Amino acid sequence: MAPKTTYTVVVADDEEELREAMCTMIPWRELGFCLVGSAGNGLDALQLVEKHEPDLLLTDIRMPFISGIELARQVREVRPATNIAFL
Repeated sequence: MAPKTTYTVVVADDEEELREAMCTMIPWRELGFCLVGSAGNGLDALQLVEKHEPDLLLTDIRMPFISGIELARQVREVRPATNIAFL
């Protein structure tokens, strides 16, 4: 049997309670994901994407420094294989 693939994920949301809830309450491992980082603004999220090259980026649309829309545009340039979902 082939080994199970684990996908990496980065969570970006400026609302700390929501971000922490997503990071701690979602059973990432059980769902086949490894949470590699979380960020409270778009700039930090972009740095995490560049560093960890995640398979999935979950991002809020309205965030400080770089909006989720602009973040998605920049992620497409540096890491086109990353899937992006807006919260």
